[in-house]
Amino acid sequence: MTVGIKFLQHLFLLLILFQLEPRVADSNNIIRCIDEEREALLTFKESLVDESGVLSSWGPEDEKRDCCKWTGVGCSNRTGHVIKLEIQPIDFDSFPLRGTISPALLQLHRLTYLDLSLNNFSGSPIPEFIGSLTKLSYLDLSFAEFEGPIPSHLGNLSALQHLDLSLNHLFSAGNLDWLSHLSSLTYLDLGSNNLSRSTDWLQVVGNLPLLTTLYLYRCHLPPIVPLSLSNLNYSTSLQFLELSENNLTNSIYPWLFNASSNLVLLGLDSNLLRGSIPVAFKHMVSVSFLGLASNEFEGGVPDFFGNMCSLTMLNISDNKLRGHFPELIQNLSRFSSLKELYLENNRLNGFTNNSIGQMSKLRTLSLNGNSLI
Repeated sequence: MTVGIKFLQHLFLLLILFQLEPRVADSNNIIRCIDEEREALLTFKESLVDESGVLSSWGPEDEKRDCCKWTGVGCSNRTGHVIKLEIQPIDFDSFPLRGTISPALLQLHRLTYLDLSLNNFSGSPIPEFIGSLTKLSYLDLSFAEFEGPIPSHLGNLSALQHLDLSLNHLFSAGNLDWLSHLSSLTYLDLGSNNLSRSTDWLQVVGNLPLLTTLYLYRCHLPPIVPLSLSNLNYSTSLQFLELSENNLTNSIYPWLFNASSNLVLLGLDSNLLRGSIPVAFKHMVSVSFLGLASNEFEGGVPDFFGNMCSLTMLNISDNKLRGHFPELIQNLSRFSSLKELYLENNRLNGFTNNSIGQMSKLRTLSLNGNSLI
């Protein structure tokens, strides 16, 4: 009896150490999908209109019973549980899926990856039950015709590392405090939704410690209130920051220049930035893509752009910048790795001949709308 108890204790310990789960396998030891999860996926399919046959491999027939082989479904090789669901149109000429998202997805208890982007959910809100898929680390619902408030229940997904809700018709009903619960986020894209009511947006995203990618373009972001900067930790993890087409003013600078040491991409096009281009930009030594177009910058084009040795794309078009073009090119060519340079619609003057040849890597140059010869 004692031997039997010790054997069971030993087996139980092994289960804990190796986190083993029951395997669902056939006689050839090949992992098959779990019955409950197959039925959940079929219920999910029934709630959709599939004009292009994206889900044609899904079915109850004997030859289709293994849901781990269905298009867009990924299973654990060890347990057979569905862990990934990636359902999109076959190509850009195909009809997207339409309909609703069935709560049958809640039966996928091990689901960590959900991508339903590029479909058409016909103006419906993002379902509340998605906030109960607490194993998710990846969620992409972008460009899928969702409407309504950005759901705060997504704050329950504490394991999320990647969240993309961009290119929908969503809006913030108030603050974005729910985002502060997603401390594992590395990628956040809320672009082309309306965040005009979220005056706390910077306080929230500025304190996400692991965030490397932040896309908030065309979000109607309100200007920063200087007092809101006092509680920020100034995380330096950000590498890709896109804030174009908003209502940001010079009040963004204190946070921006404290959080910029590792930036590779910075987009500030089409905002309300005024005055001279700040000297602090020269400290962004890692920046490769810099967009400052369509603001209200005045004065000369700063010499320091020529010292930014990582810079491959610079867009300062549609401002009120002055300068002698040959001198500008000479400054930019000092340590230049520039491949794209956009200077149109400013107040530059001078000759263009010979000077451009100093920039040997340049592939794209836009100069129209200046006073050049």
